[in-house]
Amino acid sequence: MDIRSWFQKGGKPIKRKQDDERSESNDNDRTQRIKASKIMDEGSSNCCAPVPATSTAIEENGGGYHENDIGRYLDQTLKLSTEKKKELLSNPWIPPQKYDFGSDASHLKRKFNRHWLDQYTPWLVYSSLLKGALCNYCVLFPPAIGTIKGILGSFIVRPYTRFKNIHEDCKKHASSHHHKMSTAAAKAFLENVPVDVQLQSGHQKRIEENKQILSSIISCIIFCGTHDLPLRGKEGDEGVFFDLLNLRIDCGDEKLKSHLEKCQKNAIYTSPKIQNEIIKLCGQVVKERIIEDCKQAKAYAVMADETADIGGKEQLSIGLRFYDESQKKIREEFVGYVELKSQDAPTIASAIHSFLVDQNLPADNCVGFGFDGCSTMAGKEGGVQAILKKKYRKSLFFHCSSHKLNLVVNDASKLPEIRNTIATVKDTISFFRESPARRNSVPNLSRLCETRWSEKYMSIRKFSESFHEIVNALEHLSVEGNYATRKSAYQLHCAVTKPIFIVGLVMIAKYSAILEPVVNILQGKNMDLIMVREHIGQILDRIKTDRQDIEHVSDDLLKKANDIAEKVGVELSVPRMSQKQIHRSNPPSETAIEYWRRSLIIPYLDSLTLSLNVRFSHENTPAFALSHLHPSYMLQMASKDLEENAKSFMEFYELGGISAELGLWYDLWKKKDLAADTLKDIEVAALLEEANRFYPTTRHALLILSAFPSTTATVERSFSTLRRVKTWLRSTMGQDRLTGLCLMSVHRKFFKENQDWIETKVLKKFSSNPRKMILV
Repeated sequence: MDIRSWFQKGGKPIKRKQDDERSESNDNDRTQRIKASKIMDEGSSNCCAPVPATSTAIEENGGGYHENDIGRYLDQTLKLSTEKKKELLSNPWIPPQKYDFGSDASHLKRKFNRHWLDQYTPWLVYSSLLKGALCNYCVLFPPAIGTIKGILGSFIVRPYTRFKNIHEDCKKHASSHHHKMSTAAAKAFLENVPVDVQLQSGHQKRIEENKQILSSIISCIIFCGTHDLPLRGKEGDEGVFFDLLNLRIDCGDEKLKSHLEKCQKNAIYTSPKIQNEIIKLCGQVVKERIIEDCKQAKAYAVMADETADIGGKEQLSIGLRFYDESQKKIREEFVGYVELKSQDAPTIASAIHSFLVDQNLPADNCVGFGFDGCSTMAGKEGGVQAILKKKYRKSLFFHCSSHKLNLVVNDASKLPEIRNTIATVKDTISFFRESPARRNSVPNLSRLCETRWSEKYMSIRKFSESFHEIVNALEHLSVEGNYATRKSAYQLHCAVTKPIFIVGLVMIAKYSAILEPVVNILQGKNMDLIMVREHIGQILDRIKTDRQDIEHVSDDLLKKANDIAEKVGVELSVPRMSQKQIHRSNPPSETAIEYWRRSLIIPYLDSLTLSLNVRFSHENTPAFALSHLHPSYMLQMASKDLEENAKSFMEFYELGGISAELGLWYDLWKKKDLAADTLKDIEVAALLEEANRFYPTTRHALLILSAFPSTTATVERSFSTLRRVKTWLRSTMGQDRLTGLCLMSVHRKFFKENQDWIETKVLKKFSSNPRKMILV
């Protein structure tokens, strides 16, 4: 039974008529090749004989074939002499203008068209012997046989006869790596370059060209990432990324233009998948650089905080704090996000521990964890810090100083009068911001933000400064406008014109102005525990001074409040007194000044003082003891007391050698005889330089002190980046893409200063995996 009968009777369907025609065409093609092979064998004895440059075709359709017909030398290139190769490269046989391709290949359904030779010159040639098209360069300088697959092999190891697709297949062949390598080898051969040098230089040249193309693509992605720009648009070929590529082409990047126009569709390297991979690699490069610098330090601390992105996913922001020996400064660096499946303490602790293990950060060098004060993070029994302390025994928990200072203010808000005043301020600001018409009636008022604490204090201060305009606007809106506006304006006008509100606003505004610069200072990356202690001490001293001189302070506050009240037509009268009062303070007083002092000013200052003392107490004994190595505190005690104080951190951090250095360290700063204010201004980073040579153990202790995190401002700043990067229009972004883009945005200065180095590292990582484009 023949194959055709088997197909008709067997388990496979009968092929269509066009398949039969294709099979018959292939059989005829095979017959022609066998015939051509016999002719080549017969003429192999003189195939390398030189042919005059002026020779023409022997016959157009007869039994003889031209000596320079490339089909005669298929699979015979190793036997060709150098002169013959040059002859075939410079003067291959070209069919005459009136050559009859129809009678030449009657077995083919579609015939060859001579103008195709002009269109794809100089590499495309026609073989009268094999009745098909061939690549002159690839036949004479063929690639390895095992690397030739698919239709591209038709131009190299067999004649091409599928003429209905010739334009598509010619473009594919011209953009293939094999053809480019053969073209480079042919050009080098004509220039008398040795073959091994041809192959090596051609390969290396191609690699360099491909790397330049990829560098252009990577550069555009980095630009988008460092400027918080969306790469893709609504369609696949739209967006900022493709506009940047077109801009580079318009500026003269010919290699990129040629790549995008002629390369294979599966090797353009602009797809979303490749974008994600390059973005991830960019993030990895900067993260690995930070981790490597952190490993060089003898001590580091971990900061973490959690927030929800626009897609509803919980993101844990992680940062590192350490002293950089090369840059001679303390660094706080954001190193990425970790998606949380739940918000319980074991999950968060596991995520932080896994991150540190994955980055190979030494556990013995971890000296602290900086979190906020919520029970999940700060719990003494089951909190994140308690779980991590079991794995990192030298680490201490540090409650963020900015959070603690905000809690101090919130503690003062427990007073009913203060709480009501702040709530009224917040409602009034929201009322004016709800409508452009209302907003235009008063000076610009920023929201009373509960997370941006510096803006919170600034908002209260500006509200107090613009109080007269605000009251006038409320009075006007209470009689003008629609029903909802009149009602709300009237209620707010009644609330803000009460004497207790005016006195409370003046008092809160005064101490908010004191807290505002301190809150801004605490957010600095170079802030250490010594500086935090100094700034909080200044606030506490100021409040204590006001408390001691309460009569003078209250007179000033009430005078200012009375001036404001007169401008808005309000009298600072004392509330009605009653014998039994349980809902508000009702102290005995003979004058209005005495009433306000006893009922409002003294309780507010006492609340601030008590809360500052409690929340900024020295609960971390080793950390508090280490701070005594600073000259401003060290010189306030005797040398023996310093040695006694050092025992707590010597055992905890295994710094036994420091006992021999403490006396010398004490004497060093004693002899300098510096003023107290000068000593307070010395940062821990400056002390490290002083202890660089002769105090190695003391310097190690100071390195630990410098690594203690004072705030979590660095990781909280990354939340703003998260809001800019992951928006409603980009809410389905993957985790790797999100982390990479946020790292690029946060560290944009590093990318700007080291872009060439970063592109090289990304290219190296990208080239480590097999690619369609030759990169190694």
